[in-house]
Amino acid sequence: MSTSDGSQSITRSLTAMQEIFCQEYLVDLNASQAAMRAGYSAKTASRIGPELLGKTWVAARIQALMNARSKRIERKADDVLSDLQRVKTDAMKQVIDKDGKSLMANHAGALKALELEGRHLKMFTDKMEVTGANGDAIKHTVEITYVTAKPR
Repeated sequence: MSTSDGSQSITRSLTAMQEIFCQEYLVDLNASQAAMRAGYSAKTASRIGPELLGKTWVAARIQALMNARSKRIERKADDVLSDLQRVKTDAMKQVIDKDGKSLMANHAGALKALELEGRHLKMFTDKMEVTGANGDAIKHTVEITYVTAKPR
């Protein structure tokens, strides 16, 4: 049985709770909250949510749902970025206050728009990737020494 978003094989490999998690994840893109709303324990949701996102079939289902939503609402990343640019431009306009001083119209709005633009361009990172020479993985050597206890 095929679905409208082309996720036939993906849906079959999901449990009912995983499917609910995928649907709930689209609400706020918060894995822990989505896990709780899907019925996972509140105590383990902060662990289960990210684990589910790491499963390829769950990630594929979420991507299929996002693609279907994007197609349904006819909204693309370019549209969002264009709107963000308009908001930023409007927020950064200069206005004159009651004392005759020139101020930015909406300093907080301008900062938020710049932050979102920067995140889109991957100028700011919330996590750090560490690699070795030439981008390879860092190699670690662990030396283990066994000490035998002397009999008493």
